[in-house]
Amino acid sequence: MQNTPETDAVRIHWLCGAIVTPLNMFVGPALWYAALLALLIYSWVLSGHPPDVRKLGFVGIFVLAITVFITFVSARIKRVGAADGHLVVSNYRRTICVPFRQVEAVELVWWYWRRLVCVRFRSGTALGDVVYYLPPWAGIRCFFVDPAQDLRELMLEHETLASWSGR
Repeated sequence: MQNTPETDAVRIHWLCGAIVTPLNMFVGPALWYAALLALLIYSWVLSGHPPDVRKLGFVGIFVLAITVFITFVSARIKRVGAADGHLVVSNYRRTICVPFRQVEAVELVWWYWRRLVCVRFRSGTALGDVVYYLPPWAGIRCFFVDPAQDLRELMLEHETLASWSGR
């Protein structure tokens, strides 16, 4: 594994929310799965046999779709920061550094517009080739600024400084 800015004592500028990221990665999905399990157990105890999911119809399909969506999003949301020309990506167990030149695109997600930022890499990383992050105060700031612009400006500033200093 590469040396990370955390181990090199470089200050990391975190681009994601310190509270909202773990809530969306761990707490929200855990509450959803716990509610589904409680509902399943309650139904089982009430009727005396396992519930027949075929009878749920549209509600069952809707709950399944929400469950797939929550699993997809919570698996892809990461803690994202920038330090010394690198994008720092962490899932709280593993932290990797990806050079800015390996970032292919920084864009807003159309289905969670102006609240969730998608970062696509040119090649796969240990944490995937696409990661999402939730900027701090994205729910409020979304009306005024583009949250993806913060990372784009950091990358542009680093590129400008690198070309100016001859690195």
